[in-house]
Amino acid sequence: MRALWGVDDKPRRGPKPSVTIREIVTVATELADESGLDAVTMAAVAKRLQLTTMALYRHVDSRQDLVAVAGDTALGLPPQRSRRSGWRRQVNEWARAEFARLRAHPWVLDIILEGPPTGPNTIAWMDSGMQAIGSTGLDPQSAASALLVVDGFVRSMVTQARQYGDGTGWAHALASVVDPGEFPAVSAALSAGTFEDDDESFPSEQDIDFGLGLILDGIDRLVTAPARR
Repeated sequence: MRALWGVDDKPRRGPKPSVTIREIVTVATELADESGLDAVTMAAVAKRLQLTTMALYRHVDSRQDLVAVAGDTALGLPPQRSRRSGWRRQVNEWARAEFARLRAHPWVLDIILEGPPTGPNTIAWMDSGMQAIGSTGLDPQSAASALLVVDGFVRSMVTQARQYGDGTGWAHALASVVDPGEFPAVSAALSAGTFEDDDESFPSEQDIDFGLGLILDGIDRLVTAPARR
């Protein structure tokens, strides 16, 4: 955790390091962007930095630590909130910004966490989202729980986008094999052109708008519930 926050109260003895933590993390992020999280090994990072693997261990304790810092760095800071906008717009913009960031660095979702998030950028996203939802008057616990739902939706959309690919021709191919008698609901949806947008990309803008709309409507009902008046 201290490495994530840039806190080092135990300086290492010896000569000045030949590389910085920032340079190491930059290389790890580049490798992940190029070839996925599995490409981020201590040996691969050391090779690109022209170091021996053992030399790299003098700067980073483990691959797990390196991956954690790289993931938090790739996520970056959240955009500034439009404080004059309503809470719905703020949360919508937050969700879309997170979606864009994770689509740019999808390997972040492959990182296996050993507990709740602790990275400074991740905490900054959490704080920004909780402020947006908290502006409704919800208590911190409710705001945190609501944000968890929004975040889960965004991450689910990115994960499905990776699994589905571009979806080209999917609806037409499915329509040619689905039996209306056995799968009446899916068949009716195919006939109505429900999945035509998915032939181009997934998720479509309609998918995102619909999902976020449902969640925001739910938060709105929580805010305006009689028990809260």
